[in-house]
Order: sequence, then C-alpha cells, then structure tokens
Amino acid sequence: MWRDKILDRNHYYSIGEVAATCNTSIKTLRYYDEIKLVVPEVRKEDSKYRYYSKDQMVTISIIRKLRMLGFSIKEIKEIVSVNQVRNLEQKIEDKLVCIKKEIETLNQKYFEGEQFLQRLKEGAQILHLYDDDLKKIQAGEMDAITVKEVPEVNLYHSRRIMQSYHNDEVSLERWVEINDEVSRHGLKVCGPITVTYYTDLLDQFLSKDCDIEFGIQVEESDSKHVRKFGGFLAATAFHVGPYSDVIRTHIKIIQWINQNHYKVAGPVSEEFIISPVDLRNENEHVTKIIIPVTK
Repeated sequence: MWRDKILDRNHYYSIGEVAATCNTSIKTLRYYDEIKLVVPEVRKEDSKYRYYSKDQMVTISIIRKLRMLGFSIKEIKEIVSVNQVRNLEQKIEDKLVCIKKEIETLNQKYFEGEQFLQRLKEGAQILHLYDDDLKKIQAGEMDAITVKEVPEVNLYHSRRIMQSYHNDEVSLERWVEINDEVSRHGLKVCGPITVTYYTDLLDQFLSKDCDIEFGIQVEESDSKHVRKFGGFLAATAFHVGPYSDVIRTHIKIIQWINQNHYKVAGPVSEEFIISPVDLRNENEHVTKIIIPVTK
C-alpha cells in the first residue's frame, strides 16, 4: 500500500520538498520525526526515505509559526495534539503577555545601558580635557573649582548612620543595595550614584560615626524614597584618579571657598561619573565633588 502512496506525487512529498516548501531544514524535520512531533506518514524502510502528506506540511507550517513566537516543543506538542481554535487562542494570548513583558525588560535594559554610556562619555570627555586643564591650573591660567547652580534632579535615597566610617574607598555593599532597591521599586535609573555626607566637614575621612545618604538619579516618581537634589549654588570640582586620594580635592575646595569669601551652606556630596564599580582602572575614575555655598 505504501508503494502506491509514494508513487502518488500529488499527495506525498519527499523530505527535501517539504523542507523547501515549508522553509524548514531537513535536520529539523528529522528531529521532529525523532521526538514524534511530526512523523512522516510513509517511510521506506530499506532506503529510510521519508514522505509527508499535505496535512503534515500544514502542521509543519503551523509549528514553524509557533516556534517563531517562542513556544517550546512541549507547548507545541500540546497545541498540535488538542487542535482546537479556543485552545490556540488562549495559548497565543498567554504568549503575547510573556512577549510584552520581555519587550519591557529589554527596553529597560536598553534605557539603563544608554544612560550608562552617556555617563561614560561624560567621564571620557573630562579625562580628555584633564591634562590640558591641569597644565593651565598649574600655570595659574584657570581655576580647578567653579561655582555654579546645580541642576535639580530626582534622587532615590537611603540614609543611615555608618559606624566608624572612613571614606577611603567606596562602600560596595551600599552601592549594590541602592541599585537593588531601585530595581525592586521599578524605577528607571537616569544618572550616577550620589553620596551625601550629613556630617561636619571632612568627618567622613576621620573614622567617625557618619550620617550618610546613598542616592541614585532616577526618573520622576511619587515614591517616598525619591527626593529632589540640586537647585542650589555650589562650589564644584572633579577629582580624577584613585578615590583613596579624594580627600585632597575636598581640602582644596574648602580652602578655595574660604579664600574667595564664600560660606558652606549645606552637606557635601560626591557624584560618581566613572566609579570603581564601573571600571577597575583607578587612574580613570572621575568623581564630582559638590559643596553648597553662599556669599
């Protein structure tokens, strides 16, 4: 009987014909045969030739469409076995929900990657200008410290007392914690980490108990953990190089403030443009120091 079927070329198709028509590789068709997803209706045992019916070609086309939507083989087996429109409709609806979530996740990853890249570009530009500026500063042609209005941003923040704190390296535990919290609250990061010291000047370098806020710039939110940062006048400078030396830049800014008849008007902050958790090369770390001032 099978011989008559094989000879009827209007009803049965070789594996090569099926592969070409359904745009599915021969290797995939053999795999479907092995797992009994689509078993050729006719098989010539001596030559192992496989022949498929037109209905099976339709099934293979359906499988290809389902695979493109991301269905697993197990899910496809169940869909093909049930072979009912209501079941297929429900499965497609469920899959679209999953695909939408995946798209949202990818969009979030892209957004965060884009923000990270912008921050790296900002840091790279500062590094590029640093050598020339350093020569001008040493020659007295320009000042390393500027006074300007700090733009207002939204800051997700977490504030606590840290025992015997000594600011010679970043607090990796707090950095990881603040990033995890932002992710858990579904907020979008749109800027660097900012650390604010609610202490007397330079106390963060003296192994004292310090009131410290770790924050990170996020998009606008009504969360109680998000506050405004900025909108004030500040003396600012960039510290380029190892963070362990950042105290020297702090001291320079404080001296400059006193020499130029300004007064410190708020807690000191550090904004990490290129941080130790971004890049291990400490010579390319860039930290912006922000000290609110008034005349």
